[in-house]
Amino acid sequence: MKIRQLSFWAAVVVVGCNGKLTVPDDPNAAGAAGEGGEIGVAGHGDIGVAGDRPTGAGGHGGEVGVAGAHPVDSGGHGNSVAGSGGMGVAGRDFGTGGWNASGGSTPAEGGWGNNGGTGPSGGSGPGPAPGTLGQPCIPGGLVTEAEGSPAKTQIKNLPRCYEGLSCNSDSKCVPTPDCPQNEALCVVRHATLPAGSGGLPDQGWGGASSSGGSSPVWSNGGAGQQLYYASDKTGVTAMTASDSRVYWVEYGTRDALGNYQHDGALLAYSPDDGTTTVVASGLEGPTDVAITTTHAYVYVDGARPSGTFIRAQLLRVPLAGGNAELVQDGAIPASFAADGSRAFWSTDYTLPNQNIYSMTSDSNAVPTTFVAGDAFKLAIDGSDLYYKVGSGLMRTPTANAAPVAVNVSVGEYVLHDDSIYTLESVNGGLMLSLAPKTGGETTRVRALGYSYPLKLRRLGDRYFVESQPTGSPSQRQLLTASFVGTDPPVRLIGPSRGWAGDRLWAATATTLYWSEGRAVYKQPLTTP
Repeated sequence: MKIRQLSFWAAVVVVGCNGKLTVPDDPNAAGAAGEGGEIGVAGHGDIGVAGDRPTGAGGHGGEVGVAGAHPVDSGGHGNSVAGSGGMGVAGRDFGTGGWNASGGSTPAEGGWGNNGGTGPSGGSGPGPAPGTLGQPCIPGGLVTEAEGSPAKTQIKNLPRCYEGLSCNSDSKCVPTPDCPQNEALCVVRHATLPAGSGGLPDQGWGGASSSGGSSPVWSNGGAGQQLYYASDKTGVTAMTASDSRVYWVEYGTRDALGNYQHDGALLAYSPDDGTTTVVASGLEGPTDVAITTTHAYVYVDGARPSGTFIRAQLLRVPLAGGNAELVQDGAIPASFAADGSRAFWSTDYTLPNQNIYSMTSDSNAVPTTFVAGDAFKLAIDGSDLYYKVGSGLMRTPTANAAPVAVNVSVGEYVLHDDSIYTLESVNGGLMLSLAPKTGGETTRVRALGYSYPLKLRRLGDRYFVESQPTGSPSQRQLLTASFVGTDPPVRLIGPSRGWAGDRLWAATATTLYWSEGRAVYKQPLTTP
């Protein structure tokens, strides 16, 4: 049986040269010095490209000393190339090497070692780094990305601090305050988490391919079917928003033995009065949420013990509050779109019946097959439903299914005015392109720097791009810009390892809401 795991969270494994890698147990400790020919490593959270942690130290010794991300990092030493003072690997926030776009904050940080032996250690940095508690905020401003490539652009960085901290009026990093707060980042809600929980576990779906027999998809049979199993999810798992409220689901908790406590919930936040309400409680492991004008559609995984097969369902709950009702058994999150109070969704490609379904808001409504066959990335524009089949785009009226092919190939896409906007990856760079809704040639309209496209969403004249910085598979960032005008895109989040992206952000006309799983944050939107 082939095992398949889908996850929101990523891990990075770094392998040292010469079959030897030394990593300290203390996350704030310096990396071990390399003997001649070995590669020194950064502190335990800062392997490779000098990770997130502001107190991690740089690599010591070997062929190449790896720079730390921050001015407190130690320099490299070794037999060939200097570490943080001589040649730094891209720092997380401060350009190519570290604070001063070189290996470290001063040339003295990196020393040159004796040929073939262990060089002297570099000097220590000047103190706590910007972005950490009590220190100055990381400055904002315009940066140029993808120099020398078609993706070259300027991006506006906002002043910020590291995850969990916010920049106060004195430009110092402090714990993010609870809302209400008008002008800065604040916490709407701290999610319900198991007692003593540490890092958030895997938030995604797990699966196992099966073969043979003709049993249901959740059993051990079924030719080519996918069997999903439970993982230890917790905290906020998905978010969405209407014009007037923000909605999210919290998975619920387990006891020390792994028994689920039947406390999953759908919640809503009203910006007008700053109140948070529980729309539905007692949900069995909610993992995703989408809304129409009348209902929230919530996917649950059944909250089975970790490692056992899930019992996936699609439920719906009146936005005004009430009991959850079963819509579809065995439903895995795929794609969802709303046409007023009417819902459209597609089933995951791993399920035996791959269709687009629709459902009205009537109290006695049942889902009906709208278009048969595999489809994903649903979007509604006026009276038409668009969806992808492979890399091609299809369109059908929402009143009755009459699919026609749109002569355009798209990846991530949104609809705006008379155009289809899509993200295009070009040699590690990112482009925003458009094509007519009637089909035809795709034209590049904007460079977006070096990153790999993950999500594209639209809100009015503004679009949001969730992407993965090139060469950093464990990081996510969120950019926003306007379809009209030429102002540089604004980087709202990241690059960050603490934010998993995907379903963990939503926006209104003036505000971004996002979560790293532990809390729901509110952040004003600047004009792109």
